[in-house]
Amino acid sequence: MFEIFTEGFSFLNLLSILAFFTTVGLFFCGIPICRQIWKRKDTNEISGAPFLMGVVGGCCWMTYGLLKNDGTVKWVTGCQVILYTTYTIFYWFMTKKKFWITLKVAGVIAICTSLVLGVHFFGMAIFHPLGIVCLTLNIADFAAPLAGLKVVIRRHATSTLPLPLCIANFLVSSEWFLYGLLRNDFYLIFPNGVGSFISFIQLLLFVVLPRKPGQRAPIVRLWMWLRNKKVEDSKEIVAEFGENEEDGKKLSRPQRWSKKIQMNVSTVAEELENVIYQLPNKDQFAYSHKIGDDEEEDTSSEKTVEEKMKNGTETAQVQIPQDEKKIRNALRPVLESVLRRTISSPDLSD
Repeated sequence: MFEIFTEGFSFLNLLSILAFFTTVGLFFCGIPICRQIWKRKDTNEISGAPFLMGVVGGCCWMTYGLLKNDGTVKWVTGCQVILYTTYTIFYWFMTKKKFWITLKVAGVIAICTSLVLGVHFFGMAIFHPLGIVCLTLNIADFAAPLAGLKVVIRRHATSTLPLPLCIANFLVSSEWFLYGLLRNDFYLIFPNGVGSFISFIQLLLFVVLPRKPGQRAPIVRLWMWLRNKKVEDSKEIVAEFGENEEDGKKLSRPQRWSKKIQMNVSTVAEELENVIYQLPNKDQFAYSHKIGDDEEEDTSSEKTVEEKMKNGTETAQVQIPQDEKKIRNALRPVLESVLRRTISSPDLSD
């Protein structure tokens, strides 16, 4: 990689230096996660798996570089192992569940040790199996962001995709793809070619889809600008066409969701009203007896209620309980339904 200072300038040496700095720069993405852990003083809801997988992937590619005697791969993956090992040690000190993370770290150490020993004792005999392992890990790393594409397509917006990370992945994968072509290395060409294609698709989504719901896509804004049309950012764009049954106008998705939320609120209000006005006198929620009352009074009250229900001559009088705890118990099922509806409704703050 540093032959440019001794052997002179060449495109391969320049590409090696660019790949080194851009790839190592991408490895610093663990610093924001560590800062977040430091602010929380805990690793709750933050997984240490990316750090551990970074160490494993770096060891695989480092042993691959040792077998092939590729200086660029060795330097880059060496920095990867050092950085991700630092992240893992920090995660271990900050977590409260040290037993499980210690077991995982022990497993990672065992894998890395076996890789180094395998290279030492078997040499080039394990070159192709090791290359297949490295290829698979690289493809899995590039394919990880595909899990978020379902949300992007459903929302018709790219707000859930990190644009800087997509650009960095595209640059890094393209550089290593070209480097693999120049070095005639299939295990560098194939995974980075796939990663470059996936990153290009993600960047294409930033062009054809708006950043947030309700905005126009950049390609639409460019087309309107070329036609000298005024672009209204505040105008709501219809993502999913629907007809309003009352006036025949098309409603945007936020408008339809707002109507759905209004209908849910009205339904919940009706359920609350029904629960309040259907509480009979001395039932399990409006219970007025003490715990130490006789059983005879309980049986007599039950018989009275049954007679009233059979004869149908008297109407149960509504008695709103004064105890706040009893009201909460009575309304608990309704509140649970409100919570479910709230969770299922989208966030329209965008």
